[in-house]
Formats: sequence, structure tokens, C-alpha cells
Amino acid sequence: MEEFTFESGPARVVFGRGTVRTAPGEELARLGAGRVIVVADAGHRPLAELAMGPFTEAVVAWFDEVEPHVPAPAAARAVDYARFHRADGVLAVGGGSAIGTAKIVARDLRLPIVAVPTTYSGSEATPLWVLTHEGRKETGIDHAVRPRAVVLDPDVTDRMPRELAITSGLVAIAHVVEAYWSPGANPISAALADEAMRALAAGMRGIGPRGLAVAQQPEQVFTDPVGAWAGTPTTAGEDLLYGAHLAGMTFAATSTGLHHTICHVLGGVFQLPSAALHAVVLPHVLALNAPAVPRTADRIARALQADEAVSGLRGLAASVAAPRTLAQIGLPLRRLDEAVDRVTAELPVANPRPVGKPEVRSVLTAAYGEDAA
Repeated sequence: MEEFTFESGPARVVFGRGTVRTAPGEELARLGAGRVIVVADAGHRPLAELAMGPFTEAVVAWFDEVEPHVPAPAAARAVDYARFHRADGVLAVGGGSAIGTAKIVARDLRLPIVAVPTTYSGSEATPLWVLTHEGRKETGIDHAVRPRAVVLDPDVTDRMPRELAITSGLVAIAHVVEAYWSPGANPISAALADEAMRALAAGMRGIGPRGLAVAQQPEQVFTDPVGAWAGTPTTAGEDLLYGAHLAGMTFAATSTGLHHTICHVLGGVFQLPSAALHAVVLPHVLALNAPAVPRTADRIARALQADEAVSGLRGLAASVAAPRTLAQIGLPLRRLDEAVDRVTAELPVANPRPVGKPEVRSVLTAAYGEDAA
């Protein structure tokens, strides 16, 4: 076996149904945080209030200006707000945008984060921070931004809207796929990726063709848990949340490549929905790279319980009616050439096979759909 380096983060994970009612406040208290800023959009405030429970008196500020792709001005306001209120800890409740905003507070003020993810983004497991400056993505690695404690409660994530649950699960799969070949990949990260892919695929299949029921309001979930049940089978919801966190861990142990470069550029420049964008682009990046990494492709196929990696991934996405094209999620055909140019400007990127403008055009044209052919 070749030499490798694997670095694991210091995060503590609390997994279980109902843990959101007690664990977040307890974890903040364990970290010594007595002046907490809560970062959560307005829709998740009831859930955040429940999460703090008897520790609500420790909350000194609420920041709800959470926006997709973490715009730099909003993140700067969050930092200023936390500084003004002399916060010594952060509770982040939400998806990648809320946790991403909290990460900038942690980066600038060196505060510990306790995260309660409400999607399968996996952001809670990584030291990666992201900011958007007028359409341009800035990213960085800082281990201070990785949450010190993560509360994974399937009762929370089971209530996602059907479309978000599906696309968010496919984002997690995208983290796994790229982690197999990104710089930093090693036997331990590959083993984590195998388990993550197995759990995510099982969870996605468990959602079934009927998918999830219509989204419930966050407050309904906890005031009327039986009436608000969203329809995710118990085991499927647990597999998805477990797999998504493992996917975040594999992503944290490795790095990004072509797939994430495309998604960061298109999401930032064209304001396309992040989770749906990952779902659309991933099969085409895998199709580009699979011939260059046949052993990895075989490994992905086995984890998907499929005969072949690309068809297995496409079949899984089709089984849950995931979005398939860039046209579906809002990219105008007239801007496809601009998209190719924008992504090409970010090259070179780490990838199993060399990538230039022709490869970028091939991926994006295929991802756009029949109208671009």
C-alpha cells in the first residue's frame, strides 16, 4: 500500500431521532458558549428555538439574512452582528447557506459552531468556506470553520420538500464521486466514500418513486409530529442523513475538482439552484472521467449496486425524478457559450483526465439537453 496522509477533524457528532430537542444547547454549553448568535433563516427560527430549549437565555442575537451561495455582504453583516453582541458561540440551523454563513463568522471571529443541518449538503463536516462576490465564487480552507459539534436528527431532514431531498441527496453523492479521485484521496477516504455511497444509494431507493410528501412548515413538525409526517420511510431517512455526513467527511479529507468548479461557477454567475445544479452536472462529469479511472468506476458501480457506474448513477437519479438538464433549472440557451467560457477561465483543475475548453463544452452541452445538441 502506498504512503498517504489522512486528517480527521475534531468534530463531535450526535446522531438520533429527537436529538434536536436537547443536544444543540447541551453541546454549546459543553463548549463553554454563554453568548450565542443563532444563524438561521426566518423559516427555521421555530426549529432553532426548539433546538436551544432550556438554553434559550444564552442567545444574545439572531441573524436571519441567510442567502444562497453566501453573498459576501450578508456574511459581513453576520460577522459585524456577532462582534457587536460579543457572541462566543454560533448555532447554525439550516442547509449549506446557513452553515456557510456561520462559517464566515467562525473564520473571522474564531468562534465555535454547533450545527444542525436540515439538508444533505454535508457542509457541517468540512473546513471549506465559500463566499460570493457579485457572481464570483471565493473559497478557502480553514479548520476553524468546521463545526465543533454536529447534531444529526433524521426527524428534521425527513421533512424536506421532495425536490430538495432528492437534489440534496445527489449533492452528497457528488461529494463522494469527486472524492474518489480528487487530490488527497487515500485508502481511508475511499473506504468512507464506499460506505457513504452505499448508504446514500439505499436511502435514495428507499424514498421510492412516489417520493416525499409536500413540505411541512418547520414549526408543524414538532407541534404535531404525527400529522406532519412527510412520508420518508424511517430507514431511508436515516441512511440519507448518515450517508450525507460521511460524504461531507470524504469531501473534507480530499478536495474539489472539475465537477465542483462547474457548479460553483454556474451557481455564482447564473444564480442557478445549487442542489439541482449538482444533480444535473454530476452524471456528465462522471461519464467524462469514468474511462480514465476504470477501477474507481467499478468501485462506484459496486457501491450503487449497479452493473456500470454512469448508467447506475443515471438510473438512480431517474428513479427519483431528479432534474436532468441545465435548461430545466434555468440556464438560457443563449448563455451556454458564456457558461463554457466562465468555467474554462477557471482551468486548470484537478481531474483524472486533462480538461480544456473542448471537454468543458462537451460536458455542459450534454448537461444542457437536446436543445443544445
